[in-house]
Amino acid sequence: MTVRTIMPDELDWYVGLSDDDWLTEIIKGWWHGEGGQSAPDWCFVAEQEDKPVGRVFFYNLESSPRSQIMFGLHLNWETDWLTVGTDLLRQALAQMKTKGASSVEYPIYDIYQKPPELQRRVVEAAGFRLTQDKQRFVWKDQGSPVEVPDRLTFRALAKTGEDEYVTAVERVTAGTLDRELLREVAELGPTRAARDYVNTLKDLGFSSDRWLLAYLPDGRLCGLVVPQRLDDREGCINYIGVLPELRGSGYGLDLLLKGTAMLQAAGWKKVTAEIDADNKPLAAHMERAGYRHHGTLWCYRRDLGE
Repeated sequence: MTVRTIMPDELDWYVGLSDDDWLTEIIKGWWHGEGGQSAPDWCFVAEQEDKPVGRVFFYNLESSPRSQIMFGLHLNWETDWLTVGTDLLRQALAQMKTKGASSVEYPIYDIYQKPPELQRRVVEAAGFRLTQDKQRFVWKDQGSPVEVPDRLTFRALAKTGEDEYVTAVERVTAGTLDRELLREVAELGPTRAARDYVNTLKDLGFSSDRWLLAYLPDGRLCGLVVPQRLDDREGCINYIGVLPELRGSGYGLDLLLKGTAMLQAAGWKKVTAEIDADNKPLAAHMERAGYRHHGTLWCYRRDLGE
């Protein structure tokens, strides 16, 4: 088996190895975007006797050029997929390391990547470790405006400024039930972790008028919510948090309803949120706000210094 990178004119063929035609325009955008988020030599194909038996590609976020995200893993599950997949990933990861990558993350959705359990076996065999599992919740517009309680007042980042927002992220992250955020705080410290997290959120779609801080009637900060555009069809709640001393009073539900209402008013009929499987309080708020559990996400990571 040989593993090689593709030529630019092979993209349609490369994407066509699976039923992911929608990936073509996304990959082209990453290739030609100003941030250099991907390139043909970040797209790998495994071949046996000149026939393709596997594929995987990589991209990054502009705020984290050395941290790659792996995507589009496709194998022929009718053959020796574990051997092929492990060899493909090991060779691809070795080449990505020579291109400057320091770590690779791979999200596996049970509703999108089929079959998820076999994909998990392949990446684990290639040295990835599970860092977090998340539940995916979906809200669908039922035709009535989302009602938001009036216990809180809201100010957008456009008014507060980014530094105040970063400070709020640092404060609400204290004691979070999100395991990945806890890992980042432990590695980087709370202030650096908050700044990096805000930069990552900005990569995913920044709207200073929608990112909100919430305040109690006496003016004290209560929490924050980040409603964002996912694509033309879906919005998402990308981050939400309440200060530790104010948890347990239902303010998380207020924030969730506010973020959902903003996205509904902006025209989105569907809103998604992915939360740590350990975050039972937020899952309960999701249900109360009309969200329904739909899918599981497993987050894997491989440090290339290993």
